[in-house]
Amino acid sequence: MARAIKQHNIDRILHHPSILKGIVIMAIPVFLNNLLKSLHDMVDAIFVARMPVDSQATLDAALTALNIHWPVYFLFMAFGTGLGIATVAMVSQYVGAGKRELATAYASKLFMMAMILSLVAIAIFFFTSDIVVGYNVFAYLMGARGEALDFAGSYFRIRSFDLFFVFMFMVYQAIRQATGETLYPVILNMGSIVLNMGLTWLFVSRMNMGIDGAAYATLVAHASVTPLIMIDLLTSKRHLRLSFTDMKLSLPVIKDMSRFAMPAATGQALNSIGFIVIQSIILFYGNDVSAGFSVGNRIAMLLLNPVVAISAVLAAYVGLNIGHNQPVRAKDSFRVAAWMAVVLMTVGIAIFIPLRGPIIALILNTQVSSSYRIAYEYSVWILLTQPFFGLYQIMVGLFNGSGHPKLTMKMGLVRLWAIRIPLVVAFMYLFPPDDYSGVWYAMVISNILILFYAYHLKKQINYEVRVTI
Repeated sequence: MARAIKQHNIDRILHHPSILKGIVIMAIPVFLNNLLKSLHDMVDAIFVARMPVDSQATLDAALTALNIHWPVYFLFMAFGTGLGIATVAMVSQYVGAGKRELATAYASKLFMMAMILSLVAIAIFFFTSDIVVGYNVFAYLMGARGEALDFAGSYFRIRSFDLFFVFMFMVYQAIRQATGETLYPVILNMGSIVLNMGLTWLFVSRMNMGIDGAAYATLVAHASVTPLIMIDLLTSKRHLRLSFTDMKLSLPVIKDMSRFAMPAATGQALNSIGFIVIQSIILFYGNDVSAGFSVGNRIAMLLLNPVVAISAVLAAYVGLNIGHNQPVRAKDSFRVAAWMAVVLMTVGIAIFIPLRGPIIALILNTQVSSSYRIAYEYSVWILLTQPFFGLYQIMVGLFNGSGHPKLTMKMGLVRLWAIRIPLVVAFMYLFPPDDYSGVWYAMVISNILILFYAYHLKKQINYEVRVTI
């Protein structure tokens, strides 16, 4: 079994004298993957914004459907996220402790859980779809009406079926990241994204399938890599392999996995509900406001990609070093990652703020619409908070890698439910009825204040092994 895991990545995490160099080397593939994913999200918006329709209002409605989809989708993705976090925490600590057989067993069981839970999520998504009810229940509850509700109905329904493939990929990627292998999952995902982009162009721009074409392109692209994932997980001679015999689930094992998975899943689910509330408030101000916020968020995520990659690598660094009884190196890894995040985000905002106008115009295909003006103004505020949000992401990597997903859950819930949403509601009453700027003021304030609470939570980490050896 020792030969089944790519040893030099583990050695780099546990013993390489330069933590900075190790994180950079391992984060680059993840960063490129995340960057391409963000560009793909922009490509979706670019092609949808150029659909041959009669009015800008119809385009804003289509972009609104894309915008309100992601918090609902992330609500269902909470299952997969919880399993992915549990996989990184458990597998990395077992490998770090030299318990490779247990690492294989739990990786196999977590993969099986991913398949089961994805089918549950698809079933819920389907029975609330436009085919069963007549409209998508979630989009309707968020306030979508007219063309936006029609676009959302078909887009939500088609995208629900890719949860099966996405769940499997999330656990697969977590299994590889837990042992320091970031390259091959990234290659697969990048191939899927490139295919997705090409299919989006074909379906939307050439075959005139509209917003449904963007949904089908994503579904086909996600499904295309699943056979390669299974081949790697079952036959790899260089990395940890799954075992069919270990996929059998039992109540004690499910409880053990739930210690790590449930806090993360619950946290993301509640956060997603919070974002659904915020998106509903934004939609209250109109489709153009929703479209403008959507573009601003896409630009912010494009900038945040390097830190998200560093956070993912940090989780493996912390988990493996804790499992190997090297708490000092785990702490040093966090400090290095935190400084990297601050420097990268500070440099990034200096570049992105002057360039935001051309980027927004590229996405929306206009510089005169109200959605362009809203995105132009909003993007300044959200970009200025990225150094703070970068540190937030690093905290996520530390909490998850150390086996404390409950702290991630607490941090996320406080940021959203105790700070952001109350501020959004308060500003709605304090500002004029047509003034939506209170939403982004609330986002800025919450991204800054949450760091004080995050550093308070950090004191609870004792850097000890959390899995059952």
